[in-house]
Amino acid sequence: MEFWYNFAKGIVRTYLTFLVEGFDVQGKENLEPGPKIIVANHPNATDAFFLPFIFPEKLHFLIQEETFGIILIGRLLKLADQIPVVAGRGREALGEACEKLSQGHSVAIFPEGHLSHGKALRRAGSGAAILALQSGEPVVPVGFYVPPEFTRTMRLQMNSRGSKGRWQLGGRCSIQIGEPWKLDSNFHRDRSYGTLRKITEEIMIRIQNLVKMAENTV
Repeated sequence: MEFWYNFAKGIVRTYLTFLVEGFDVQGKENLEPGPKIIVANHPNATDAFFLPFIFPEKLHFLIQEETFGIILIGRLLKLADQIPVVAGRGREALGEACEKLSQGHSVAIFPEGHLSHGKALRRAGSGAAILALQSGEPVVPVGFYVPPEFTRTMRLQMNSRGSKGRWQLGGRCSIQIGEPWKLDSNFHRDRSYGTLRKITEEIMIRIQNLVKMAENTV
C-alpha cells in the first residue's frame, strides 16, 4: 500500500511541479503527530493534491465513488488505499475511515461533499462530525485559496457522466492550517442530530475563517 501511495504522490508532484508555481503554508505549528481528521474547503479539484506534501503521514481521503470509475486513476486510488464514498452508503465509508483512525492513521474529508467552484462554502454534511465523535480524534481544519485567474474549468468523464471542476494552472495556492480541535465530553454525551449539526457548523466556521486568512496572504 505504501508503494502505491508514494507512486500516486509522485504523479501529483509532477503536476504541481510543472503546472503550479507552488504553495504557501501558514500554521505549520499546528501540525501534531498522531491520527487526525483533516477537514478543508473544496473550491478546486486540485485542493487535495497539496495535503500529502504538508502532512508527513500517509493520508486516507474520502473520495466520491465516481472518481474511482475513471480509467487508471480509479485503480490507482484503490491501490493507494483511499476510501470511496458511495451515494446512499456514506456510513460504510465513515466506518472504514473510523477504522483507519483506530489503527493510528489520519483521514482527510471535504465536508461540503462537492466542489464549491470558488463560490461560498456549501452546506456541509455531518460526516466529519460523526468521525470526531466516534473516534475521539482531533479535527484539523484547513483553508485553501487560489486566485481565480490561476484556475481553469475542465470537464471529466466519470462513469458515463460529465463532471465539471476548477483546476489550478499556474500561480500559488495559499493554505492556512488551524489549531487541532478535540471535542469535549459535552458533545460525547449527546450524539443527537442537533449535536452533529452544531459540530459541523463549528467546523465550517473554522474553515471559513482560515479561508479568509489564506486569501489575505495572497
